[in-house]
Amino acid sequence: MKEGGKKTLPPKLKDFFLKRRALPAIYLACAVLLISSLMFYEVMKPADEEAGGILEQPAETVSGTPEKEKMMMPAAEGAVAKTAFYDAKAEAGDQEEALVVFNDTYYESTGVDYVLENGKTFAVSAPLSGTVKDVREDAFLGNYIEIDHGNGVVSTFQSVEDIAVKKDDTVSQGQKIGEAGRSILNESAGIHVHYEITKDGELLNPSALYGKAISEWK
Repeated sequence: MKEGGKKTLPPKLKDFFLKRRALPAIYLACAVLLISSLMFYEVMKPADEEAGGILEQPAETVSGTPEKEKMMMPAAEGAVAKTAFYDAKAEAGDQEEALVVFNDTYYESTGVDYVLENGKTFAVSAPLSGTVKDVREDAFLGNYIEIDHGNGVVSTFQSVEDIAVKKDDTVSQGQKIGEAGRSILNESAGIHVHYEITKDGELLNPSALYGKAISEWK
């Protein structure tokens, strides 16, 4: 064989070089596919996450507000009115039942006294959601709680024992705030709770408001 002439590669070496030439093309193709996949993922990821966030986000819970709540009795089921609210427009007989006697003197009841017929204590609850504005011990009136429901509506409770709230607490409708107790002012009522409610400083008859929203009060 002459020097400088063409030489035929052995079959094994020929296959080896062919494979080596093919490898860069394969690597390049793989790189293109990988980059394309990453770009596709980055483009689609925000949309997927946003959609997922919307789907997985829990439904918003609408909490009760005093404006929408229907006012409930602050006394446990089975409690009855021992002393009614004194209404100047009521019949004479109803007015007599709304008088409190102390030291041989009659006083007009500014709220309602609730008792159980068996004379036992019972749970006292918030008639509407609100914020506790005052809690204090008072032997004469009975321990005292004041709750502000907003919109000028304020509830006060007297003759409360085992008080379960403190000033500045937020309470929900129906939440227990204490137990019925006694007071010197109305000893004849025995174990009871005295409940009053005002709107813009005006005393209202609680019995006329139960089952109504504040917007329905007249």
